[in-house]
Amino acid sequence: MNTTLKSNLYYSEGSSNKEYHAELVEVTGGYVVNFSYGRRGGTLTTGTKTVTPVDHAQAQSIYAKLIQAKIAKGYLPDSDASWNAYQHTQCNGVSHDLASDFMPQLCNPINTTALIDLMQDDNWALQQKMDGERRAAHAEAIINAGNSEGTGEVTGEYTDGRSSVIGMNRKGLVVALPQGIADELQSIANSSGTIRVDGEIIGDVLHIFDLLIHQGVHLHTLPWLERMRIASMVISQCQHIKAIPVAASTEDKRKLWYQVNVQQAEGVVFKRINAPVTAGRPNSGGDWLKFKFTESASCYVSSINPNKRSIKISLFDSSNGTNNKASIIPVGNVTIPPNYDIPATGDVVEVEYLYAYKGGSIYQPVYRGIRTDLDLSACRLDQLKYKPDACSPQPSDQTAEICTC
Repeated sequence: MNTTLKSNLYYSEGSSNKEYHAELVEVTGGYVVNFSYGRRGGTLTTGTKTVTPVDHAQAQSIYAKLIQAKIAKGYLPDSDASWNAYQHTQCNGVSHDLASDFMPQLCNPINTTALIDLMQDDNWALQQKMDGERRAAHAEAIINAGNSEGTGEVTGEYTDGRSSVIGMNRKGLVVALPQGIADELQSIANSSGTIRVDGEIIGDVLHIFDLLIHQGVHLHTLPWLERMRIASMVISQCQHIKAIPVAASTEDKRKLWYQVNVQQAEGVVFKRINAPVTAGRPNSGGDWLKFKFTESASCYVSSINPNKRSIKISLFDSSNGTNNKASIIPVGNVTIPPNYDIPATGDVVEVEYLYAYKGGSIYQPVYRGIRTDLDLSACRLDQLKYKPDACSPQPSDQTAEICTC
């Protein structure tokens, strides 16, 4: 046997500390893709993705998809995953997603009763929930910034002498940033050292709601309100990077809630003022809690309606499937506004709606664009919030709040 490709991936979050290994091996009759996994340092479970040998091209495809799927779930090539651990997986020149060490902190939803309580609790502050796409951004100072031959050197793996800035999406994958944002973040890094911010991107503006690294120092244990105070000062002169205003007192929280509600914005987020950085989403509660004024669902495009600017959308219902496969539930059609491109079949899209009837379509859907930061696994039926009525009563314990931040 001859191993031609091999990857060692690790995942560490909370109490989880796992490893995953994959290899593409040449054997008699072709190639196989094998794997092993388990708790790090423990006995590993082994298996294969190829029951019988396949040709080289097919094995490479199987191997690449396997690695990409694990990276999308948060596995990294190095459990310490520092800036220098960013890696780019390639198979015969075919590029795959570049994983970062960024794992976003996510919100759990709350009801009106909890909202009223938090309004009066001085341990919690309030911010507007921006209707954009999750985006963290990281920059390191350029050393000996480029000369006339463009041979300047930078820290980490960058050698172009121009930029060491990357964006990171909700999946933790590296994505491009608008030039204005990249330039401003690079300027901050050059003057004061490594910086990493977390926020929502809308157009060419990054709206910041957290500061993770400043002057090369990780701020994860610093109280959230203090992190925001520093962030506001650091980016005060930026045009493309803006700090989301914070309301801390009961009076200020009420004013901000009213302002956001009147503007028909997406909602608000409560944050515990002394909270450290905690990646992921707890099963319930947590230090970041959201209240949305509108309902929305992440759906997948099941088909394009011919001769119309509209699409059919569906969701997966794992509670009603067979053979461990989720059933597909159509939830109606939605018109694509003129300022949006028509998505492709299989795309994940965000759709706002008034309410849903169980077993029927969502009511008054409004198309809000493609979600490039979500997989098909996000298109779950249990996102929907149902309207209780005489025809299809829905007890409150069956209502599921949506979670897409």
